[in-house]
Amino acid sequence: MSSIKIYDTFRNSLAVLNFVLLQLYFFRKASFTFPSLTFNYFPFSIDKGCSIAIGRKAIINKQTEILSKGILKIGNNFTLNKFSRVMAHENISIGDNVTIAQFVSILDHDHKYIIVDGNMVLEGYIVKPITIGNNVWIGDKVTICKGITIGNNVIIGANSVVTKDIESDSIAVGNPCVKIKQI
Repeated sequence: MSSIKIYDTFRNSLAVLNFVLLQLYFFRKASFTFPSLTFNYFPFSIDKGCSIAIGRKAIINKQTEILSKGILKIGNNFTLNKFSRVMAHENISIGDNVTIAQFVSILDHDHKYIIVDGNMVLEGYIVKPITIGNNVWIGDKVTICKGITIGNNVIIGANSVVTKDIESDSIAVGNPCVKIKQI
């Protein structure tokens, strides 16, 4: 047997073991469809009464963060690259065939604050759901803000800040992110 086949067999065995460990560790809080792949550690944080559902063929790389204080649904063929985070305080839904590059933030909340005696005091969150459609590529260092809907077949260019909905079949870039081309 060649060294490549041995490596692939070893890697697949680790994926199966990781899948089983995730199912055991999160038991009723999370749902993973085999084969879902993660590497080296558990990047998940799930609060009591909250949930994460991840479809088939999910690749979640090292140094990522997935937080659910609400409901987080991720479809099939999902990739989350290094240093990216998905944080659901209420509801985030991500479709099939979504690739998220490095340093991306998807946050369905902002901090609520008040000024007391000239000092800023953080008091909870303002939350609105995020929906990301199918066949979406999100470039490096993109921030997707609360209350956003991104349609199907969309490319979001690097360094964009998405503050308004992006329609299907489009390429969008910038700060604030705007559609520049119909696909």
